[in-house]
This record gives sequence, C-alpha cells and structure tokens, in this order.
Amino acid sequence: MKFTRYFTRLFSFTDNEKRILILLAVGFMVGVGIAAYQGFRADLDFQDHSEQYRQQDTVFIDRSERIPEADPDEAPPLALLAPNSINVNTATKEELTLLPGIGDVYAERIIHYREDHGKFTEPDELLNISGIGERRLEQIKPYIIF
Repeated sequence: MKFTRYFTRLFSFTDNEKRILILLAVGFMVGVGIAAYQGFRADLDFQDHSEQYRQQDTVFIDRSERIPEADPDEAPPLALLAPNSINVNTATKEELTLLPGIGDVYAERIIHYREDHGKFTEPDELLNISGIGERRLEQIKPYIIF
C-alpha cells in the first residue's frame, strides 16, 4: 500500500487513471504470455512438419530413381524398362502411383477394377477404368507388365 500512495503522490493519478494503468499492465502481460505460447507452438509445429517433409522427400527421391523422366511420345530404351517395370496385377497403391500420370485416385481405381474383374491380361484392359484413355495408356505402357 505504501508504494501506491508514494506512486500516487509522485504522479498524482486519479482513481480512474490508476485503474486504466493496471488494466494496461495486465493486458500487456497477457499479450506477452500469448506471444510466448504461440512461439512455443510454432517451434513444435515446425519440428512435426519437418519430419513429414523429410519423409515426402524420400518418397520423391525413390520415385525419381525408379522411373526415369521420358518424353511420352518416345519409348525409353529396353535396358531401362526391365528393372523399373510394375506388375499391375500385383502392385500396391504406392507402386502404381510411381507410373507417369497415375495418382492416388487412378491407383485405387486400378486396384478396385482388378479386385472386381480379376487380373489384367493386356494393356488395353486398362481402358475400362474411368479416366484412363488412350493417351494415359500410352504414357504408362512402357512401364507396366502383367
């Protein structure tokens, strides 16, 4: 109490001005606390995402090593096809997404079609899958086996 009396005499604040100063001080402390908490959360979020990005980079590197970039109009050399071919009858969703032009949705469609109709025997059967047309089939033909 002595401190407030001394402070009041020194600056001669009214009761309303004292209340406002206390309110401002409390607001400032709350703001500092929130900012510190957000900074702490940002550090945690960054660490969580950095591990996720590292995993995605690994998948991307593996994909680029497995299937070489090629012009869709030009077939790759036979030496490159043998180790990189994907069997559409046994491939997992992740393996199917390695094919050029095939993402998660098309990979799921291929798997569902394979489960409903049995194994594929020729590339043209892939045309029965919704969204796979002549152009997409030509892109993946060099990379698939049965």
